[in-house]
Amino acid sequence: MSINVAVFVGSLRKASFTRMVANSLIELAPPGLACRLVEIGDVAMFNDDLEGQKPAAWERLRRDVAGADAFLFVTPEYNRSVPACLKNALDVASRPEGKNAWAGKPAAIVSVSPYKMGAFGANHALRQALVFLDVPAMQQPEAYIGDVAALLDKTGKLNNDKTKAFLGKFMADFEKWATALGRADTDGGFEDFMARREKIAAAYSTGDASMLDTIVARKGTATFFPPTGGSVSGAAEVAARYDGDAKAFSLGNETKLKVLQASQDVAFWTGFQDFEGMIDGHPASLKLRVTEIFKRDGGEWKLIHRHADPAFASSKPK
Repeated sequence: MSINVAVFVGSLRKASFTRMVANSLIELAPPGLACRLVEIGDVAMFNDDLEGQKPAAWERLRRDVAGADAFLFVTPEYNRSVPACLKNALDVASRPEGKNAWAGKPAAIVSVSPYKMGAFGANHALRQALVFLDVPAMQQPEAYIGDVAALLDKTGKLNNDKTKAFLGKFMADFEKWATALGRADTDGGFEDFMARREKIAAAYSTGDASMLDTIVARKGTATFFPPTGGSVSGAAEVAARYDGDAKAFSLGNETKLKVLQASQDVAFWTGFQDFEGMIDGHPASLKLRVTEIFKRDGGEWKLIHRHADPAFASSKPK
């Protein structure tokens, strides 16, 4: 099963050498690494005052970080340190307090420079920040790409066979590192996951969709049958609907899952969900019939189907 790798580029310039190297790394990645660029150029500077009405780019970044199994950082060096855009991304996804989305996931760093030292300063400044964020960065091999302009052709592709071979081995070693330190089989099985699922439901009932975002499928097929009727299909569409629906809830709401049956093999649960609280500012009391289906993706359970509707008592057949 592929490891989902979020790739971060520390340069915003359109013709960035760093982005060209990042694209080459993605092309050289072994099949076990599913690499995807995460854009950070539109992420507003961190300001704790904005937590009450979070910028959309903050929420998107936090989802991308939470949904990844590992990280690949490709960065230039600015004044012997990390570019502001990359440091800001680290800050935003590490907050609010107690919700560090980076924690515990493996990473690798490639630093890039048109000069001889290969952005050594940025590489090690980034490592220092990752230590505090509890992100274990691969120690060997190290990757300092100097004289980068000479290593790329006019189309931005690598033209040096030794560099291709080195970066190919780097990505193969990163796969081993991410596999060894990854989250596969660390959740203790589906029973433990369901305990986590109830906490996620409680947070969602208060309008906080961030915890649900960590288990929602982000690619492939997914479906949702909302309690208000109708249906939603497609991973992106379902995720957007969950995020949108959360805005109707408010602090102080309570919800509890009553699991009638669950299976670690099939990864589903079905039962009832009770809700007491406010929806759109009005008191509400709901009892829903719920079925959720999960599948393994990158070593984690991902929600691929939820069906919830009113649990009306049925009349006995005559």
